[in-house]
Amino acid sequence: MLGRKVNPQPDSLAYLLPDLFKADLVLANLESPLAGVLPAADSTYNLCVLSNRAEMLSAWGIDLLSLANNHSLDCGPDGPIETRAALQAAGITSIGPGMEPIYREMNGLQLAFLAFDDESSPLDAEAAVQAVRSARSTGALVVVSIHWGEEYQGGASDRQKSLAEQFSQAGAKLIWGHHPHVLQPAAWIANTQGKTLVLYSLGNALFDQGGLQDTRQSALVMVTMNKDGVASVRAVPFEIDLVESREVQPDAITAAKIRDRLNLP
Repeated sequence: MLGRKVNPQPDSLAYLLPDLFKADLVLANLESPLAGVLPAADSTYNLCVLSNRAEMLSAWGIDLLSLANNHSLDCGPDGPIETRAALQAAGITSIGPGMEPIYREMNGLQLAFLAFDDESSPLDAEAAVQAVRSARSTGALVVVSIHWGEEYQGGASDRQKSLAEQFSQAGAKLIWGHHPHVLQPAAWIANTQGKTLVLYSLGNALFDQGGLQDTRQSALVMVTMNKDGVASVRAVPFEIDLVESREVQPDAITAAKIRDRLNLP
């Protein structure tokens, strides 16, 4: 999130840049939609920011951004169109909201990315499952981004677990969740096609929430995929410095706590 009390700088993600630049694809969820002119904010929950900040996202190495979340209309009804245009101009592809996948081929692997929102209104699970199944039928490895769960809850809800199970059985290889603003333990779901890695919530990457320590401790997750799905996974713990609006290296005890919380090595 690049708005409200966040004051992003070119070096805000400097601690993670070595890993971000190593990745073939970098994915994130954009909580602050972009506009050429900011509308009058109707509340402190309006996260709309100027579209020129898309250049910063690009400089950090971000390739794909999910727009499927409950802040997608913070810049007004034309916000999603403006946001997609600003991202495209910066060389970033937007995903969702909707049932149409974005396809990418990387190192001989065909990947399909879908982004769903279960917060603005309840997700049509049947349609979403069919979208996953259809994308998988092309032979692509399906990656699902989803805005779901309850804010500040340290574990996945029954709704999250149910949707994850359905997406896994439909063929999703990786499910990546956001909205709780804190880490939730990851899990593996076995299915007839192998297994699915579910990152129920990765917490905040850059945000201005200071009420809970958990909202300032998170991790970048490096995922290696092969033709069968997720081959390996590694967490890179970090903390958010609210004053400087940047990510910093945690001490060894905090890093271990983050890995424990995320249930990943």
